[in-house]
Amino acid sequence: MIGTTTGNGTVDHRRQEVQQAVKNACDQLNSDGVTPRDYVEQLAWLFFLKAFDEIEQRREDEAAFEEKPYTRLLNGEFQWSEWSKKTDRPDEMLEFVNGRLWGHLQNLEGDGAAERIKRIFSSVKNHSRRGASFARVVQQINRLHFSDDTDVIVLSEIYEDLLKRVAGDSAGYAGEFYTQRHLIRAMVQVVRPKMGDRIYDPCFGTAGFLAESAEYIRQHHGVLSGGDLEWLNDETFFGVENKPLTYLLGTMNMLLHLIEGARLEQANTLEIHASNVPEKHRYSVILANPPYGGKMAKELQTNFTIKSGSTEILFLQHIMANLAKGGRAGVIVPEGVLFRGGPDAKVRERLLTEFDVHTVLSLPAGCFLPYTAVKTSIVFFDRRMDGKTTESVWYYDLKNDGFELQSTRRPIPGEQISDFLSKWETRIQGNNSWLVTVKELQERNWDLLPKNPNTTDDYEHRPALELIQGIKIREERIVVLLGELEESFGGKL
Repeated sequence: MIGTTTGNGTVDHRRQEVQQAVKNACDQLNSDGVTPRDYVEQLAWLFFLKAFDEIEQRREDEAAFEEKPYTRLLNGEFQWSEWSKKTDRPDEMLEFVNGRLWGHLQNLEGDGAAERIKRIFSSVKNHSRRGASFARVVQQINRLHFSDDTDVIVLSEIYEDLLKRVAGDSAGYAGEFYTQRHLIRAMVQVVRPKMGDRIYDPCFGTAGFLAESAEYIRQHHGVLSGGDLEWLNDETFFGVENKPLTYLLGTMNMLLHLIEGARLEQANTLEIHASNVPEKHRYSVILANPPYGGKMAKELQTNFTIKSGSTEILFLQHIMANLAKGGRAGVIVPEGVLFRGGPDAKVRERLLTEFDVHTVLSLPAGCFLPYTAVKTSIVFFDRRMDGKTTESVWYYDLKNDGFELQSTRRPIPGEQISDFLSKWETRIQGNNSWLVTVKELQERNWDLLPKNPNTTDDYEHRPALELIQGIKIREERIVVLLGELEESFGGKL
Protein backbone atom coordinates (compact mmCIF):
# COMPACT_ATOMS: atom_id res chain seq x y z
CA MET A 1 0.00 0.00 0.00
CA ILE A 2 0.99 3.66 0.23
CA GLY A 3 3.31 3.52 3.19
CA THR A 4 4.48 1.46 6.12
CA THR A 5 3.83 2.59 9.66
CA THR A 6 5.11 0.76 12.72
CA GLY A 7 3.84 0.74 16.28
CA ASN A 8 0.76 -1.44 15.98
CA GLY A 9 -1.15 0.07 18.91
CA THR A 10 -0.78 3.61 17.62
CA VAL A 11 -1.59 2.61 14.05
CA ASP A 12 -4.67 0.61 15.04
CA HIS A 13 -5.92 3.45 17.22
CA ARG A 14 -5.42 5.98 14.42
CA ARG A 15 -7.11 3.64 11.93
CA GLN A 16 -10.18 3.51 14.18
CA GLU A 17 -10.17 7.29 14.54
CA VAL A 18 -10.12 7.82 10.77
CA GLN A 19 -12.82 5.23 10.19
CA GLN A 20 -14.99 6.83 12.85
CA ALA A 21 -14.51 10.34 11.42
CA VAL A 22 -15.64 9.25 7.95
CA LYS A 23 -18.54 7.25 9.41
CA ASN A 24 -19.66 10.27 11.41
CA ALA A 25 -19.55 12.44 8.28
CA CYS A 26 -21.57 9.89 6.30
CA ASP A 27 -24.11 9.49 9.13
CA GLN A 28 -24.54 13.26 9.33
CA LEU A 29 -25.15 13.55 5.59
CA ASN A 30 -27.46 10.56 5.66
CA SER A 31 -29.50 12.05 8.51
CA ASP A 32 -30.03 15.15 6.36
CA GLY A 33 -31.47 13.03 3.57
CA VAL A 34 -28.41 13.16 1.31
CA THR A 35 -28.33 10.04 -0.88
CA PRO A 36 -25.26 7.74 -0.91
CA ARG A 37 -24.40 8.86 -4.43
CA ASP A 38 -24.52 12.51 -3.36
CA TYR A 39 -22.62 12.09 -0.13
CA VAL A 40 -19.77 10.40 -1.99
CA GLU A 41 -19.66 13.52 -4.18
CA GLN A 42 -19.82 15.72 -1.06
CA LEU A 43 -16.99 13.87 0.68
CA ALA A 44 -14.92 13.84 -2.52
CA TRP A 45 -14.84 17.62 -2.93
CA LEU A 46 -14.30 18.17 0.78
CA PHE A 47 -11.45 15.63 0.77
CA PHE A 48 -10.05 17.37 -2.29
CA LEU A 49 -9.94 20.84 -0.74
CA LYS A 50 -8.52 19.54 2.55
CA ALA A 51 -5.83 17.51 0.75
CA PHE A 52 -5.00 20.40 -1.57
CA ASP A 53 -4.61 22.74 1.40
CA GLU A 54 -2.12 20.31 2.97
CA ILE A 55 -0.20 20.06 -0.31
CA GLU A 56 0.04 23.85 -0.53
CA GLN A 57 1.13 24.09 3.11
CA ARG A 58 3.90 21.56 2.46
CA ARG A 59 5.06 23.45 -0.61
CA GLU A 60 5.00 26.72 1.31
CA ASP A 61 7.12 25.19 4.09
CA GLU A 62 9.60 23.72 1.60
CA ALA A 63 9.93 27.06 -0.18
CA ALA A 64 10.51 28.85 3.12
CA PHE A 65 13.21 26.33 4.06
CA GLU A 66 14.94 26.96 0.74
CA GLU A 67 14.32 30.71 1.08
CA LYS A 68 12.30 30.77 -2.12
CA PRO A 69 9.00 32.56 -2.77
CA TYR A 70 5.78 30.55 -3.00
CA THR A 71 2.27 31.82 -3.70
CA ARG A 72 -0.65 29.59 -2.87
CA LEU A 73 -3.23 28.99 -5.59
CA LEU A 74 -5.91 29.13 -2.89
CA ASN A 75 -4.87 31.68 -0.31
CA GLY A 76 -6.32 33.98 2.29
CA GLU A 77 -9.99 33.41 3.04
CA PHE A 78 -10.22 30.84 0.23
CA GLN A 79 -7.82 28.28 1.73
CA TRP A 80 -9.38 25.41 3.64
CA SER A 81 -7.42 26.07 6.81
CA GLU A 82 -9.05 29.52 7.04
CA TRP A 83 -12.73 29.09 6.21
CA SER A 84 -13.06 25.64 7.84
CA LYS A 85 -12.30 27.26 11.24
CA LYS A 86 -15.74 28.87 11.22
CA THR A 87 -17.57 25.78 12.48
CA ASP A 88 -18.70 27.84 15.50
CA ARG A 89 -20.47 30.13 13.00
CA PRO A 90 -22.06 27.45 10.81
CA ASP A 91 -24.55 29.58 8.88
CA GLU A 92 -21.86 32.14 8.08
CA MET A 93 -19.52 29.38 6.91
CA LEU A 94 -22.14 27.77 4.67
CA GLU A 95 -23.02 31.17 3.19
CA PHE A 96 -19.34 31.83 2.46
CA VAL A 97 -18.86 28.41 0.79
CA ASN A 98 -21.97 28.67 -1.39
CA GLY A 99 -21.28 32.28 -2.31
CA ARG A 100 -17.73 33.52 -2.33
CA LEU A 101 -15.75 30.25 -2.27
CA TRP A 102 -17.71 28.44 -4.99
CA GLY A 103 -17.58 31.41 -7.35
CA HIS A 104 -13.84 31.83 -6.74
CA LEU A 105 -13.14 28.15 -7.47
CA GLN A 106 -15.21 28.24 -10.67
CA ASN A 107 -13.27 31.21 -12.00
CA LEU A 108 -9.67 30.31 -11.20
CA GLU A 109 -7.22 31.18 -13.95
CA GLY A 110 -4.10 29.23 -14.87
CA ASP A 111 -2.94 25.83 -16.06
CA GLY A 112 -2.69 22.47 -14.33
CA ALA A 113 -4.18 22.53 -10.82
CA ALA A 114 -6.15 25.72 -11.45
CA GLU A 115 -7.83 24.24 -14.52
CA ARG A 116 -8.63 20.99 -12.67
CA ILE A 117 -10.20 22.87 -9.74
CA LYS A 118 -12.19 25.10 -12.06
CA ARG A 119 -13.48 22.07 -13.98
CA ILE A 120 -14.40 20.16 -10.81
CA PHE A 121 -16.29 22.98 -9.10
CA SER A 122 -18.13 23.92 -12.26
CA SER A 123 -19.90 20.56 -12.17
CA VAL A 124 -20.23 19.33 -8.57
CA LYS A 125 -22.60 20.62 -5.89
CA ASN A 126 -22.68 21.33 -2.19
CA HIS A 127 -25.44 18.99 -1.00
CA SER A 128 -25.53 20.41 2.55
CA ARG A 129 -28.40 22.82 3.05
CA ARG A 130 -28.15 23.49 6.81
CA GLY A 131 -25.21 25.33 8.32
CA ALA A 132 -25.13 23.26 11.52
CA SER A 133 -25.06 19.99 9.59
CA PHE A 134 -22.40 21.23 7.18
CA ALA A 135 -20.23 22.37 10.09
CA ARG A 136 -20.41 18.92 11.71
CA VAL A 137 -19.24 17.28 8.47
CA VAL A 138 -16.36 19.79 8.10
CA GLN A 139 -15.34 19.10 11.72
CA GLN A 140 -14.99 15.40 10.88
CA ILE A 141 -12.97 16.11 7.73
CA ASN A 142 -10.66 18.31 9.82
CA ARG A 143 -9.79 15.24 11.89
CA LEU A 144 -8.13 13.70 8.81
CA HIS A 145 -4.51 14.28 7.79
CA PHE A 146 -3.66 13.55 4.16
CA SER A 147 0.05 13.90 4.90
CA ASP A 148 -0.06 10.95 7.33
CA ASP A 149 0.65 7.48 5.91
CA THR A 150 -1.89 5.72 8.13
CA ASP A 151 -4.65 8.21 7.32
CA VAL A 152 -4.03 7.94 3.58
CA ILE A 153 -4.06 4.13 3.65
CA VAL A 154 -7.29 3.98 5.62
CA LEU A 155 -8.93 6.75 3.58
CA SER A 156 -8.03 4.92 0.36
CA GLU A 157 -9.69 1.76 1.67
CA ILE A 158 -12.79 3.62 2.88
CA TYR A 159 -13.03 5.66 -0.31
CA GLU A 160 -12.84 2.54 -2.47
CA ASP A 161 -15.52 0.87 -0.34
CA LEU A 162 -17.79 3.91 -0.71
CA LEU A 163 -17.35 3.88 -4.47
CA LYS A 164 -18.20 0.18 -4.66
CA ARG A 165 -21.28 0.61 -2.51
CA VAL A 166 -22.57 3.54 -4.55
CA ALA A 167 -21.87 1.73 -7.82
CA GLY A 168 -23.80 -1.25 -6.51
CA ASP A 169 -26.77 0.95 -5.64
CA SER A 170 -26.77 2.56 -9.08
CA ALA A 171 -25.50 0.18 -11.79
CA GLY A 172 -23.42 1.99 -14.35
CA TYR A 173 -22.60 4.88 -12.02
CA ALA A 174 -19.01 5.91 -11.25
CA GLY A 175 -17.25 4.92 -14.43
CA GLU A 176 -19.84 2.81 -16.26
CA PHE A 177 -18.87 -0.41 -14.46
CA TYR A 178 -16.68 -0.40 -11.38
CA THR A 179 -13.61 -2.54 -12.10
CA GLN A 180 -12.90 -4.59 -9.02
CA ARG A 181 -9.53 -4.21 -7.35
CA HIS A 182 -8.38 -7.85 -7.74
CA LEU A 183 -8.87 -7.67 -11.52
CA ILE A 184 -7.10 -4.33 -11.75
CA ARG A 185 -4.19 -5.71 -9.72
CA ALA A 186 -3.90 -8.78 -11.97
CA MET A 187 -3.83 -6.63 -15.12
CA VAL A 188 -1.19 -4.33 -13.64
CA GLN A 189 0.96 -7.35 -12.73
CA VAL A 190 0.87 -8.52 -16.36
CA VAL A 191 1.80 -5.19 -17.98
CA ARG A 192 4.34 -4.32 -15.23
CA PRO A 193 4.47 -0.52 -15.27
CA LYS A 194 7.87 0.90 -14.41
CA MET A 195 9.54 4.21 -13.73
CA GLY A 196 9.76 6.20 -16.96
CA ASP A 197 6.51 4.81 -18.41
CA ARG A 198 3.69 7.04 -19.60
CA ILE A 199 0.55 5.30 -18.32
CA TYR A 200 -2.84 6.02 -19.85
CA ASP A 201 -6.48 5.11 -19.24
CA PRO A 202 -8.83 6.56 -21.90
CA CYS A 203 -11.89 6.14 -19.64
CA PHE A 204 -10.31 6.38 -16.19
CA GLY A 205 -13.50 6.40 -14.11
CA THR A 206 -12.43 6.33 -10.46
CA ALA A 207 -8.76 5.97 -11.58
CA GLY A 208 -8.32 2.42 -10.29
CA PHE A 209 -5.82 1.40 -12.99
CA LEU A 210 -3.74 4.55 -12.56
CA ALA A 211 -3.71 4.38 -8.76
CA GLU A 212 -2.77 0.68 -8.72
CA SER A 213 0.00 1.35 -11.25
CA ALA A 214 1.41 4.03 -8.94
CA GLU A 215 1.50 1.54 -6.07
CA TYR A 216 3.11 -1.13 -8.27
CA ILE A 217 5.91 1.23 -9.31
CA ARG A 218 6.55 2.27 -5.71
CA GLN A 219 6.73 -1.35 -4.59
CA HIS A 220 9.02 -2.58 -7.38
CA HIS A 221 11.31 0.33 -8.19
CA GLY A 222 13.28 0.49 -4.97
CA VAL A 223 14.35 3.81 -3.46
CA LEU A 224 12.85 6.71 -5.43
CA SER A 225 15.08 9.73 -5.98
CA GLY A 226 13.78 13.29 -6.05
CA GLY A 227 13.78 13.16 -9.84
CA ASP A 228 11.89 9.85 -9.79
CA LEU A 229 9.22 11.29 -7.51
CA GLU A 230 8.87 14.34 -9.71
CA TRP A 231 8.47 12.18 -12.84
CA LEU A 232 6.00 9.86 -11.07
CA ASN A 233 3.92 12.79 -9.93
CA ASP A 234 3.93 14.98 -13.06
CA GLU A 235 4.86 12.93 -16.14
CA THR A 236 3.57 9.38 -15.60
CA PHE A 237 -0.22 9.28 -15.39
CA PHE A 238 -2.68 10.36 -18.09
CA GLY A 239 -6.39 9.83 -18.47
CA VAL A 240 -9.64 11.04 -19.97
CA GLU A 241 -13.09 10.80 -18.38
CA ASN A 242 -16.35 12.14 -19.74
CA LYS A 243 -18.56 12.32 -16.63
CA PRO A 244 -17.97 15.35 -14.35
CA LEU A 245 -18.63 13.58 -11.05
CA THR A 246 -16.56 10.57 -12.01
CA TYR A 247 -13.75 12.93 -13.02
CA LEU A 248 -13.79 14.35 -9.48
CA LEU A 249 -13.81 10.89 -7.90
CA GLY A 250 -10.85 9.78 -10.02
CA THR A 251 -8.91 12.97 -9.31
CA MET A 252 -9.50 12.54 -5.58
CA ASN A 253 -8.43 8.89 -5.75
CA MET A 254 -5.10 9.91 -7.31
CA LEU A 255 -4.57 12.49 -4.56
CA LEU A 256 -5.19 9.77 -1.98
CA HIS A 257 -2.44 7.76 -3.71
CA LEU A 258 -0.09 10.74 -3.42
CA ILE A 259 -0.19 11.68 -7.11
CA GLU A 260 -0.92 15.40 -7.34
CA GLY A 261 0.03 16.06 -10.95
CA ALA A 262 -1.78 13.36 -12.95
CA ARG A 263 -2.73 14.70 -16.40
CA LEU A 264 -6.45 14.02 -16.22
CA GLU A 265 -8.80 15.54 -18.79
CA GLN A 266 -12.57 15.77 -18.77
CA ALA A 267 -13.74 15.03 -22.31
CA ASN A 268 -15.36 12.44 -24.56
CA THR A 269 -12.41 10.26 -25.58
CA LEU A 270 -14.06 9.07 -28.79
CA GLU A 271 -14.79 12.61 -29.94
CA ILE A 272 -11.17 13.76 -29.47
CA HIS A 273 -9.70 10.56 -31.00
CA ALA A 274 -7.06 10.87 -33.72
CA SER A 275 -5.91 7.95 -35.89
CA ASN A 276 -2.40 9.28 -36.54
CA VAL A 277 -0.86 10.04 -33.15
CA PRO A 278 2.79 11.19 -33.17
CA GLU A 279 5.05 8.64 -31.48
CA LYS A 280 6.16 11.13 -28.81
CA HIS A 281 2.55 11.59 -27.70
CA ARG A 282 1.81 7.86 -27.35
CA TYR A 283 1.82 5.85 -24.13
CA SER A 284 3.98 2.93 -23.04
CA VAL A 285 1.26 1.40 -20.84
CA ILE A 286 -2.49 1.50 -21.50
CA LEU A 287 -4.98 -0.14 -19.13
CA ALA A 288 -8.71 0.19 -19.59
CA ASN A 289 -12.18 -1.17 -19.03
CA PRO A 290 -14.01 0.83 -21.72
CA PRO A 291 -17.77 1.37 -21.49
CA TYR A 292 -19.62 -1.01 -23.76
CA GLY A 293 -23.08 -1.41 -25.16
CA GLY A 294 -23.17 2.23 -26.26
CA LYS A 295 -23.60 3.57 -29.76
CA MET A 296 -21.82 6.44 -31.47
CA ALA A 297 -23.42 8.49 -34.23
CA LYS A 298 -21.93 8.10 -37.72
CA GLU A 299 -21.05 11.77 -38.02
CA LEU A 300 -18.80 11.43 -34.95
CA GLN A 301 -16.84 8.47 -36.38
CA THR A 302 -14.95 10.43 -39.02
CA ASN A 303 -11.60 10.19 -37.19
CA PHE A 304 -11.72 6.38 -37.02
CA THR A 305 -10.08 4.23 -39.68
CA ILE A 306 -12.71 1.50 -39.25
CA LYS A 307 -16.19 2.91 -38.73
CA SER A 308 -18.47 1.30 -36.15
CA GLY A 309 -21.33 2.44 -33.96
CA SER A 310 -20.07 0.14 -31.18
CA THR A 311 -18.25 2.14 -28.49
CA GLU A 312 -16.18 -0.86 -27.38
CA ILE A 313 -14.67 -1.39 -30.83
CA LEU A 314 -13.99 2.36 -31.17
CA PHE A 315 -12.22 2.40 -27.81
CA LEU A 316 -10.10 -0.57 -28.89
CA GLN A 317 -9.03 1.34 -32.02
CA HIS A 318 -8.23 4.37 -29.87
CA ILE A 319 -6.00 2.27 -27.62
CA MET A 320 -4.23 0.73 -30.60
CA ALA A 321 -3.57 4.18 -32.09
CA ASN A 322 -2.10 5.46 -28.82
CA LEU A 323 0.21 2.58 -27.84
CA ALA A 324 3.88 3.48 -28.20
CA LYS A 325 6.64 1.25 -29.55
CA GLY A 326 7.63 -1.10 -26.76
CA GLY A 327 4.25 -0.47 -25.13
CA ARG A 328 2.02 -2.93 -23.27
CA ALA A 329 -1.76 -2.88 -23.06
CA GLY A 330 -4.47 -4.70 -21.14
CA VAL A 331 -8.11 -4.11 -22.13
CA ILE A 332 -11.35 -5.61 -20.84
CA VAL A 333 -13.84 -6.28 -23.66
CA PRO A 334 -17.25 -7.94 -23.92
CA GLU A 335 -16.86 -11.27 -25.69
CA GLY A 336 -18.86 -10.08 -28.69
CA VAL A 337 -15.78 -8.06 -29.70
CA LEU A 338 -13.84 -11.33 -30.00
CA PHE A 339 -16.06 -12.99 -32.61
CA ARG A 340 -18.41 -10.53 -34.33
CA GLY A 341 -17.95 -9.98 -38.04
CA GLY A 342 -17.94 -6.72 -39.98
CA PRO A 343 -15.96 -3.85 -38.37
CA ASP A 344 -15.09 -5.99 -35.33
CA ALA A 345 -13.38 -8.61 -37.51
CA LYS A 346 -11.42 -5.90 -39.36
CA VAL A 347 -10.20 -4.42 -36.07
CA ARG A 348 -9.21 -7.89 -34.79
CA GLU A 349 -7.25 -8.51 -37.98
CA ARG A 350 -5.36 -5.25 -37.48
CA LEU A 351 -4.81 -6.05 -33.82
CA LEU A 352 -3.39 -9.50 -34.54
CA THR A 353 -1.26 -8.47 -37.53
CA GLU A 354 0.09 -5.14 -36.22
CA PHE A 355 0.52 -6.01 -32.52
CA ASP A 356 1.60 -9.02 -30.49
CA VAL A 357 -1.61 -10.31 -28.89
CA HIS A 358 0.00 -12.69 -26.44
CA THR A 359 -2.71 -13.44 -23.86
CA VAL A 360 -6.49 -13.63 -23.55
CA LEU A 361 -7.90 -14.14 -20.05
CA SER A 362 -11.50 -15.34 -20.24
CA LEU A 363 -13.45 -14.08 -17.21
CA PRO A 364 -16.45 -15.91 -15.76
CA ALA A 365 -19.94 -14.64 -16.53
CA GLY A 366 -21.10 -12.56 -13.59
CA CYS A 367 -17.64 -11.23 -12.83
CA PHE A 368 -18.98 -7.66 -12.99
CA LEU A 369 -22.16 -8.16 -11.03
CA PRO A 370 -24.10 -6.29 -9.74
CA TYR A 371 -23.50 -3.92 -12.69
CA THR A 372 -23.75 -6.38 -15.57
CA ALA A 373 -23.78 -10.13 -16.24
CA VAL A 374 -22.14 -9.71 -19.67
CA LYS A 375 -19.32 -12.20 -20.23
CA THR A 376 -15.98 -10.50 -20.76
CA SER A 377 -12.33 -11.22 -21.48
CA ILE A 378 -9.11 -9.33 -20.91
CA VAL A 379 -6.94 -8.94 -24.02
CA PHE A 380 -3.23 -8.27 -23.44
CA PHE A 381 -1.13 -7.07 -26.35
CA ASP A 382 2.23 -5.39 -26.98
CA ARG A 383 3.58 -3.12 -29.68
CA ARG A 384 7.01 -4.63 -29.83
CA MET A 385 10.19 -2.67 -30.49
CA ASP A 386 11.38 -5.34 -32.96
CA GLY A 387 8.13 -5.06 -34.93
CA LYS A 388 7.15 -8.71 -34.39
CA THR A 389 3.42 -9.36 -34.34
CA THR A 390 1.22 -12.16 -33.07
CA GLU A 391 2.52 -15.70 -33.60
CA SER A 392 0.20 -17.41 -31.13
CA VAL A 393 -2.27 -16.45 -28.41
CA TRP A 394 -2.19 -18.05 -24.97
CA TYR A 395 -5.66 -18.45 -23.46
CA TYR A 396 -6.61 -18.97 -19.83
CA ASP A 397 -10.18 -19.95 -18.96
CA LEU A 398 -10.82 -18.42 -15.52
CA LYS A 399 -13.77 -20.05 -13.77
CA ASN A 400 -13.21 -18.68 -10.25
CA ASP A 401 -11.97 -15.14 -9.62
CA GLY A 402 -12.26 -15.61 -5.85
CA PHE A 403 -15.80 -14.28 -5.49
CA GLU A 404 -19.21 -15.84 -5.94
CA LEU A 405 -20.89 -15.05 -9.26
CA GLN A 406 -23.88 -13.35 -7.70
CA SER A 407 -24.77 -9.75 -6.93
CA THR A 408 -23.39 -10.08 -3.40
CA ARG A 409 -19.94 -11.15 -4.74
CA ARG A 410 -18.86 -12.66 -1.43
CA PRO A 411 -15.35 -14.22 -1.27
CA ILE A 412 -15.13 -17.95 -1.95
CA PRO A 413 -12.19 -20.41 -1.90
CA GLY A 414 -10.44 -21.75 -4.99
CA GLU A 415 -9.53 -18.50 -6.81
CA GLN A 416 -7.52 -19.05 -10.02
CA ILE A 417 -6.06 -15.58 -10.62
CA SER A 418 -2.84 -16.52 -8.81
CA ASP A 419 -2.58 -19.61 -11.02
CA PHE A 420 -3.04 -17.47 -14.13
CA LEU A 421 -0.34 -15.05 -12.96
CA SER A 422 2.10 -17.90 -12.33
CA LYS A 423 1.62 -19.34 -15.83
CA TRP A 424 0.95 -16.53 -18.31
CA GLU A 425 4.54 -15.53 -18.98
CA THR A 426 5.82 -19.08 -19.63
CA ARG A 427 2.50 -19.92 -21.37
CA ILE A 428 2.01 -23.22 -19.59
CA GLN A 429 -0.71 -25.35 -21.15
CA GLY A 430 -3.13 -27.40 -19.08
CA ASN A 431 -6.78 -28.16 -18.51
CA ASN A 432 -7.75 -24.49 -18.50
CA SER A 433 -4.99 -22.98 -20.66
CA TRP A 434 -4.06 -23.52 -24.30
CA LEU A 435 -2.32 -21.97 -27.33
CA VAL A 436 -3.80 -21.01 -30.70
CA THR A 437 -1.58 -20.02 -33.62
CA VAL A 438 -2.27 -16.88 -35.62
CA LYS A 439 -2.72 -19.07 -38.69
CA GLU A 440 -5.61 -20.87 -37.00
CA LEU A 441 -7.13 -17.54 -36.01
CA GLN A 442 -6.87 -16.26 -39.57
CA GLU A 443 -8.59 -19.38 -40.89
CA ARG A 444 -11.56 -18.70 -38.64
CA ASN A 445 -11.91 -15.05 -39.70
CA TRP A 446 -9.74 -13.76 -36.84
CA ASP A 447 -12.15 -15.19 -34.27
CA LEU A 448 -10.53 -14.70 -30.84
CA LEU A 449 -13.32 -16.23 -28.75
CA PRO A 450 -11.93 -18.52 -26.01
CA LYS A 451 -12.84 -22.13 -26.88
CA ASN A 452 -11.19 -24.49 -24.44
CA PRO A 453 -10.12 -27.57 -26.45
CA ASN A 454 -9.53 -29.54 -23.24
CA THR A 455 -13.13 -29.59 -22.07
CA THR A 456 -16.52 -30.53 -23.40
CA ASP A 457 -19.69 -28.73 -22.40
CA ASP A 458 -20.89 -30.22 -19.14
CA TYR A 459 -24.28 -28.55 -19.12
CA GLU A 460 -25.45 -30.48 -16.08
CA HIS A 461 -22.80 -29.00 -13.79
CA ARG A 462 -22.21 -25.56 -15.26
CA PRO A 463 -23.57 -22.54 -13.32
CA ALA A 464 -26.93 -21.26 -14.56
CA LEU A 465 -25.55 -17.77 -15.30
CA GLU A 466 -22.74 -19.24 -17.39
CA LEU A 467 -25.23 -21.35 -19.34
CA ILE A 468 -27.38 -18.29 -20.04
CA GLN A 469 -24.37 -16.29 -21.18
CA GLY A 470 -23.23 -19.16 -23.40
CA ILE A 471 -26.65 -19.30 -25.06
CA LYS A 472 -26.67 -15.52 -25.57
CA ILE A 473 -23.20 -15.62 -27.15
CA ARG A 474 -24.25 -18.42 -29.53
CA GLU A 475 -27.39 -16.49 -30.48
CA GLU A 476 -25.34 -13.37 -31.10
CA ARG A 477 -22.99 -15.37 -33.33
CA ILE A 478 -25.96 -16.72 -35.30
CA VAL A 479 -27.34 -13.19 -35.78
CA VAL A 480 -23.92 -11.99 -36.97
CA LEU A 481 -23.58 -14.87 -39.42
CA LEU A 482 -27.10 -14.33 -40.77
CA GLY A 483 -26.33 -10.64 -41.23
CA GLU A 484 -23.16 -11.45 -43.18
CA LEU A 485 -25.07 -13.99 -45.27
CA GLU A 486 -27.80 -11.46 -45.98
CA GLU A 487 -25.20 -8.93 -46.99
CA SER A 488 -23.58 -11.38 -49.40
CA PHE A 489 -26.96 -11.85 -51.10
CA GLY A 490 -27.44 -8.11 -51.41
CA GLY A 491 -30.10 -8.00 -48.73
CA LYS A 492 -32.46 -10.26 -50.72
CA LEU A 493 -32.86 -13.13 -48.26
